[in-house]
Amino acid sequence: MTLRAALTQYPFGTLSQLARDAGVALHRGSNKTFLVDVLCRVLPEPERVAERLCALSKEQRAMVRDLAAEGGELLEAEAVEIYANGFLPRLHAQVSALTGLVFRDAHTLGDAHVLIGIPESLLKSIPIPAADQGRLRALVKPVSVGLLRAFADQIDLRLLDTRKSIVGHAIANALLAPNTLRAFLGALSEERRAILDLFLADNAITHGKVAEKLGEAAARELEDMRWKMPIFYAPDRDLTAPDAAICLASDLHAALSKIAQSRGGQLESNLDDLIETPDTPPTSIRENTAHLIRDLTTLLGIVVRRAPRRLKHGGMPKSDLRDADKYCQIQNEPGYVEFLALFAETYRLVEFCDTAWHVAADAGARLEQIIAIRKACFAFWFQSDRWNEWSADRTRAASTRMQELKNLRREIVRSLRHCPADTWMTYSSYYQFLTRFSDPFRHFAENPSRSGTTAEELLRRIISGALMWMGVVRVGNFPAFSEPLQRGKHAVFQITNAGYALLHDTRDDALTEQISPQNADANCVVQPNFEVLVPPDFPCMHYLDLCILGDLKTQDVMACFHLSRDSIRRALTRGLTGEEIEAFLTQHSATRLPDGVKALIAECADKYGEIEILPDSGLVKTASRELLDELYAQPRIARALGARVSPTTASFNAATESLIHLLQRQGYLPHLAQTAGSRSSGGSRKCVALHRRQPGNKSRRSILRA
Repeated sequence: MTLRAALTQYPFGTLSQLARDAGVALHRGSNKTFLVDVLCRVLPEPERVAERLCALSKEQRAMVRDLAAEGGELLEAEAVEIYANGFLPRLHAQVSALTGLVFRDAHTLGDAHVLIGIPESLLKSIPIPAADQGRLRALVKPVSVGLLRAFADQIDLRLLDTRKSIVGHAIANALLAPNTLRAFLGALSEERRAILDLFLADNAITHGKVAEKLGEAAARELEDMRWKMPIFYAPDRDLTAPDAAICLASDLHAALSKIAQSRGGQLESNLDDLIETPDTPPTSIRENTAHLIRDLTTLLGIVVRRAPRRLKHGGMPKSDLRDADKYCQIQNEPGYVEFLALFAETYRLVEFCDTAWHVAADAGARLEQIIAIRKACFAFWFQSDRWNEWSADRTRAASTRMQELKNLRREIVRSLRHCPADTWMTYSSYYQFLTRFSDPFRHFAENPSRSGTTAEELLRRIISGALMWMGVVRVGNFPAFSEPLQRGKHAVFQITNAGYALLHDTRDDALTEQISPQNADANCVVQPNFEVLVPPDFPCMHYLDLCILGDLKTQDVMACFHLSRDSIRRALTRGLTGEEIEAFLTQHSATRLPDGVKALIAECADKYGEIEILPDSGLVKTASRELLDELYAQPRIARALGARVSPTTASFNAATESLIHLLQRQGYLPHLAQTAGSRSSGGSRKCVALHRRQPGNKSRRSILRA
């Protein structure tokens, strides 16, 4: 209210008394207008206000200062409760005793909303104790009516009278009432509640401190709150200064502190409360716990069969990895087979011999140690400097990024240890939880990589990729993980029991759940159509041996191998005899070995070695003159051969491997004689071999050296 408006409401006699108390000389012709003009000049003088305050009693002085701290204006209904214990006549008497400082205004808002207040020109000369500065009603008073109305809508105030004073008082009353204040807090985001928690802890904070404690995103939230919520003030009176100390309204601060105490000391929900569970279970679930060991064994089987070359920086050619990917349970999953290959290399399940990869001799036995394999796989992902989630080509890692990725994995593991097991969680709420839980991850999220891969995208790749591949989590509604955070609302995941055991390094027995235990007595089924059906509990070492004897055709509940002339030749090339191949299949077959299979093995064993290739001397040696004549009679083979040296020996002018492939395509089973260099290096290799259990002896021994 203005002083002139307040004075015009008083009768001439009251104005005359105020003038005399102020030492104003009255003339006979003085009228009300003259007195109002004179008093408007005299009463606001600071000395005059100070003298008036000194003349008041202690209780009256406290009432004036308290009213000034409230912004110098209260509705009469509020003032009577605060200063007169609900007795209106008592309030009128108090206001009458304070005439000249406190006025009663029944005209500005009408008789229904009488104001009790101190005019603005007097208010600025009344000192307010530091503890009472920044009350909510005082902060609301100078704010524009448009902003007040918008804020009233935000806190769900529905007002019929939208005049500024009415709206301002309604906002103050709502925020200072416990029930409506709790509702206001409930509508705020976790980030904004965390900002308010900083005010409760330190009272005055800066944008820089918010950025340091909660991140740049929180600092931007504070800036938005400062412009849209009239609940902050600056002690230095400059709230817009770049690094100004910002305070929360003092009475609102006290009200929030009480609520925080009832919640355990903070307004923000506990971190565990951030994790949300979906209203309905996922429509589809994707997990890999039951298939990890078998897929790893399948990859090693491909290595056994193909002996892929070693790349310049390690790893295997993509053609070989694609061949393995066809038989994995999770097919066409970017990076899955590469991940298994890097793990096998790191864990020394495969070893580098000459220019190619070979499976370690003890790989089959080690694959039976499911607990050790799963722990080693998790440790590999957690500590690896080679696995790269930054790009689609996951096996190519830049050293400058590896430490950052390892830090990111560490923060994810730390946060997952706080999450419940076997409970579906929404991915979006977990991302919010991780952002609040981990300062490094929040900093990483707010400063995205120059490559364009964001922290949120990396997190999606990790959860729906490596963590799901290893069986640490199972994923629900998998396609939703390909969508950004804002749209992937249906993406959910849960920590498996095995994942909980890996994260906490407890309950080793949980690591074997859902995985078929290997049975040393399990047998395959050799069928007359040359197919070998392998049950899921078939020992891994024998599974790898079958990869030498046959070609893997399908991989489902049971694996299916196919025996052929080429696969038997491959086994013979590795040094096996026909008797050893037949004995292995006979021992591990649940049924009698079909006669057709026996005949195939015998035929290949008889023919193998009839043609011997000697690469050191560049000669081809046959078992008989007739066989060499037969080779010269075939134009394609004759072009690869040179002059005949003896009745059973001829030179050759083609590359050794080309000649071998040519002979194989024509149905022959050539034998490549080892060179002196290959014999010296081959004796030291430790590569996979056929294993068989001897009668009466549970141990297994190798009968083949690659």
